[in-house]
Amino acid sequence: MSDTPFQLAFDHYLVFATDLQESVEWYEKVLGMERGFTPEFHVPVQWMYLGGHPIVHVVQLAEDKSMDEAYVGRVDSTQEGGSGRIDHVAFQCKGLEATLAHLDAHGVDYAERRVDLNSRYQLFFRDPNGIKIELDFDAAEVGERKPPKMLKDLIEAKKNVAAE
Repeated sequence: MSDTPFQLAFDHYLVFATDLQESVEWYEKVLGMERGFTPEFHVPVQWMYLGGHPIVHVVQLAEDKSMDEAYVGRVDSTQEGGSGRIDHVAFQCKGLEATLAHLDAHGVDYAERRVDLNSRYQLFFRDPNGIKIELDFDAAEVGERKPPKMLKDLIEAKKNVAAE
């Protein structure tokens, strides 16, 4: 139980896109999100919905960043692309086999990870703006399925490189 006097729930994340249309289409095709109501911000923007909730706000990165900086405080970011100071955004998922086939059909390059056979099965990949996305599948769904490399394999490989 938290000591905070308020409650928190995930709301959305904002993506500064280098190509708004490409990003919107990617979130539709790859993650199955839908375009929905978007307030008028006087900049090119599209809210992407998941389950009726606007989960990703995609904003066209302006050449003149003054509006971006004035509204969302973008001046504190030192990285232009990718996830910046945030490493990734994760979603709970169901249907691992169907998801793998879907990502393959869309040419998405992903990494499969799992700590051990009792933990979630994870897929990591990037959106068109370099933002890392994680899809998590419950251990009960995937059973004993192992990714190409388990965490212990990655740790062992790192030890071997360090020993050389």
